[in-house]
Amino acid sequence: MKRVLFIDVRNTARSPMAEAWFNALAVGWGRAMSCGTMPAKAFDLNAITVMAEVGVPIRPHLPRALNQQLLARAQCIVILGSDVPARAFPNALIWDFPDPTGEAVEQYRNLRDAIRERVAELAHSLHPIQMEAIPEKA
Repeated sequence: MKRVLFIDVRNTARSPMAEAWFNALAVGWGRAMSCGTMPAKAFDLNAITVMAEVGVPIRPHLPRALNQQLLARAQCIVILGSDVPARAFPNALIWDFPDPTGEAVEQYRNLRDAIRERVAELAHSLHPIQMEAIPEKA
């Protein structure tokens, strides 16, 4: 089982979206978790809404803090923004997606679709033979 950890600052939009996409694509061979370096107290409702629009719900949980156990279990670490200090994760992939907090819902949709594409590329690189079909965009 391939384990991927998606990290952003608040664990409210970018990293939960990436986690949900990866888990939808990697059924049977991979598992993703997400966390934040400074997690918020609640999820971003716009993120939940735009993921539900494409039938890939964000797993309900409170934003999760980064910890050593999550890092130790991950075979692949992905940082989802330049607001996370990359030097703290020397072997991580860095995807520079902006934090959408406070933006219009259309920005969340654009972010959702961009993250979907990157996650699909990652899933294919980790397991090129048995990747689930990518859900269509809304």
